Amino acid sequence: MGQFDDPNVIHLEGVVVKDLPILIVMEFMSNGSLQSFLQKNDDKFTALQLLGMARGVASGMKYLSEKSYIHRDLAARNILVNDDMVCKVADFGMSRELSKDDTYDTTGGKIPVKWTAPEAVQLKKFTIASDVWSYGILLWEVMCYGERPYWNWGNNEVLERLASGFRLPPPMKG
Repeated sequence: MGQFDDPNVIHLEGVVVKDLPILIVMEFMSNGSLQSFLQKNDDKFTALQLLGMARGVASGMKYLSEKSYIHRDLAARNILVNDDMVCKVADFGMSRELSKDDTYDTTGGKIPVKWTAPEAVQLKKFTIASDVWSYGILLWEVMCYGERPYWNWGNNEVLERLASGFRLPPPMKG
């Protein structure tokens, strides 16, 4: 995180290593996660304001892709919002630097299935394109004020329905 310097990516202030647990100190984002911010303010923004939030996320993700990083867990819960409603990409626990062939292969670990491109789940290969799929799901979350994509469906049901052609419906609001 310390190497990132972009207005739409969370800023690392420092790390405290004197005692356990080790603490990461980030800039203060008064409105918390984008998901909870939208849920608390259901139906209070114009479409233009919502698109402004989404544009901020897109800008941060463009910056990360130019640095050859993939996020792998892009979702409204992992975007933080400040007093000025500026959205910043955060939670880099699953992010990885891409290899020379612009992919990241994994053999295990948890995958946020509802936000991950079906082929990335199936092949366990992540690229900037798989982050673009996640961004599309995030757009749906934004326009639905933090509603959970694919509702209460389980991961297997989501993958089965996507394989048969299902896609999230247009948001009801807006």
